Amino acid sequence: MAWDPTLYTVVGVVAAGLFFIIAAVGREHRSQPAAMAFLALITAMGGWALCYAVGLGFTTLDAQLVWQRSALAIGGLVPSLWFLFAVQYTNRDAWLTPAIRAVMIVDPLVFGLLTLTNPTHGLVWSDPALVTYGSLHAVEFTFGPAYLLHLAYTYVVTPVGFGLLLFSVVRSTLYRTQAGLLLVGAIPPLVANTTFALGIDPGVIPSLDYTPFAFVITGPCFGLALFRFDLLERVPVARKQIVADADDGFVVLDQNLRAVTANPSAERILGGPIEGDPIAEHFPADEFDLESVSGTTLTIVVEGQQRTYDVTHSTLSDDHGRTVGYVLQFRDVTDRHTYQQRLKVANRVLRHDLRNRMNVITGWADELAEHETEDVRVIGERITTTADELVELGEQVRLLVETADYVGRPNESVDLGAHVTPVVEDIRTAHPEATVETELPTGTTVLVPHPRLLTISVESLLENAVEHNDAERPWVKVTVESVSEPDDYTRLHVADDGPGIPEAELEALREGSETSLKHGSGLGLWLVHWTVTAAGGTVSFERRDPRGSVVTIALRPGD
Repeated sequence: MAWDPTLYTVVGVVAAGLFFIIAAVGREHRSQPAAMAFLALITAMGGWALCYAVGLGFTTLDAQLVWQRSALAIGGLVPSLWFLFAVQYTNRDAWLTPAIRAVMIVDPLVFGLLTLTNPTHGLVWSDPALVTYGSLHAVEFTFGPAYLLHLAYTYVVTPVGFGLLLFSVVRSTLYRTQAGLLLVGAIPPLVANTTFALGIDPGVIPSLDYTPFAFVITGPCFGLALFRFDLLERVPVARKQIVADADDGFVVLDQNLRAVTANPSAERILGGPIEGDPIAEHFPADEFDLESVSGTTLTIVVEGQQRTYDVTHSTLSDDHGRTVGYVLQFRDVTDRHTYQQRLKVANRVLRHDLRNRMNVITGWADELAEHETEDVRVIGERITTTADELVELGEQVRLLVETADYVGRPNESVDLGAHVTPVVEDIRTAHPEATVETELPTGTTVLVPHPRLLTISVESLLENAVEHNDAERPWVKVTVESVSEPDDYTRLHVADDGPGIPEAELEALREGSETSLKHGSGLGLWLVHWTVTAAGGTVSFERRDPRGSVVTIALRPGD
């Protein structure tokens, strides 16, 4: 049993080696959708080409038939794997019903077993003979019924796989290049196999099956699709951002803003299936522009209920930084939107109605404060003080609502001294009895979503330090500690000589909530806490020796 390899053997082995290399390198993506089917497909192609090429190097009929049976048994896997890959690649897994899965398994399994045992029954081929063309020896035989049945199955599932990939080429720029390479690579072996199966004489060597040799073209095309155009990554990039059961809507768009796929929530929001259509045809607006709609709020009726969505988009890029598509997201913010509306209405009513009613109460309290009876005057003064406190509380609520509008915005760099100095001057004017000192270095900047968050927090601390100070002449000092390390925080300290912050208020802040048994005397410290944390900073509290408190606001330094 001599083995005399020819040029055909070398070509087949090279093709097989190329497939095995692609499979080995592609294993790092095996967890991705469609990856296992693709890797199994190219491995089967490589095994088919290798066995057939090695067999052609033998000069006896029996030796060639051993390798011929192995090649056909392995090659019988290719149609099913091709169909499986095409279905998974184009995200049509619903096609894989139990019946179709059974056929996909039974055909290659039965065909492989019959091929390997063909000498005992002759159902795959019969009348084998060894023919010689120069230095090449090839097997010539007559196809049996089992081979013809497998051939019929092949020419049903293979064109379907082609059709699915062709659809991706025509309808989506997101997959166009890689799907096109798959088609180009698969056409030569399909033509070669059809020619061989139908007994068409190509005019070179009639008995030779050129299918494994056509893989020399298939390998580079598949390799380009995998390594140059991210075959096993681009589809998963889109699918990873689609959560089928999410309340939020997700739509994957190609570069032409045509919908590639959408989750059920997005289809409910946009009124039905949109796959393959330009998104502008379904978006509930007169005009659609990706940049202009991103960051907007959309209020529409979905399944009979009014819902509100924040609309954003992100860009899909491959490993080479090229834009291959976009993801449009509809985040359901109905509850937040409703809450904000009610909060703003409550704030308006609180500010307007409470202030007006407190003015009435204060007016009557002033009358009582001038009464000739001492006890009545004391009552009038207490009513006036309480009314002023309620008006101040309403103002704090207004500031809380105002700060909510700034939360979530991108940080901007602001000059700390330029914004804190006017606040200090206002406190000095409002409280001439107090001494307010400052040490504010020029040019110090911090990062906040809006300068108002900074001024509200500092103003609240200064007012607390002065108004709750029981000294005859309250003393407050504002200092700034600039960063000494790149990753450090800029710290603003507000020190006073008052009685100190009640432990109940500090404990409530540390626990993050208030209860009926442990609550603060107002919203001042909560206002500081919320505004500073909204800017990504922290607030800390210390006792001052011999008396008073030091509150420190730490913020990221600006540019």
